[in-house]
Amino acid sequence: MKRLLTIAALLCAFTISHADEDEGYWPRSYYINLGFGAVATRGDVNERAISVTDSTGAKSIIYTPAIEIMPMPDITLGVNIRCFSLDIDFQYWNSSNELIDNPEVTEKYTYWRFGFEFMYNFFWPDFFQIGAGIGYSYTNLKTENSAYIGGKIQNSELMGSGFAFITNIHYYITDNFSMVPAIKIYENWFKAVNSKATGTLDLDPYLWQTYVMVSVGLQYQF
Repeated sequence: MKRLLTIAALLCAFTISHADEDEGYWPRSYYINLGFGAVATRGDVNERAISVTDSTGAKSIIYTPAIEIMPMPDITLGVNIRCFSLDIDFQYWNSSNELIDNPEVTEKYTYWRFGFEFMYNFFWPDFFQIGAGIGYSYTNLKTENSAYIGGKIQNSELMGSGFAFITNIHYYITDNFSMVPAIKIYENWFKAVNSKATGTLDLDPYLWQTYVMVSVGLQYQF
C-alpha cells in the first residue's frame, strides 16, 4: 500500500511540474470518472477455508465469504497526456454473505481496492476512442466473525495485490462529457491475513483470485 501511495505521489508531482512544458505536442486534460458495475470472482478464496498457524503454534481457521458476484462503484481520477491516460482508481463495497465451508453462518464483509492504471487510447483525439492498458492495485477483504481461534471468534482481514488488464471505450457526448463502458480483469494474490489474536500472518502459499469487472461510467474532462 505504501508503494502505491508513493508511486501516485510521484506521478502527480511529475504531471504538475511538467504542466507547461511542450503543451502543444503533449496536450493535457484532467478527468473524473464515476462508474458502477458488477464484479464476478473465482479462485482460492471461493474454494475452502484457510488454516494458518501463528508463531506460538496456535492454529486458526479463517472462513472467507462465498462471494461469486457483487455490485461495485468505481471512482477514477486521472490525467490525459495526448493519447495516454494515467489515473488512480478506487472501488468499495460492503454486504453480507454466507461463509465458505460454513454455509449456515452469514456475516458482513467489506471489500475495497486502490490502485493506478495506465491506458493507451486508440483513435485519439476523435470523439470515439478505444482504450487498452494495465494496472496495479492493493486489495483488502475484511469479514466479521470469521476467524476461529482457540474457541474465540474474531474478525479477519485478507490483504494482497493484483495486476489488471483493462479495456474501455470513450464516447464523447460533448467536449467535456463522455460515456465509458469498461472491462477490468484483476489477477490478484492475497499474501497475508490479520486478526486481533494472531496479528498479521503471511500466507504460504498465496491465495490466487481472479476478479472480472464490467462497468459503465460517466466521465467529466477539463
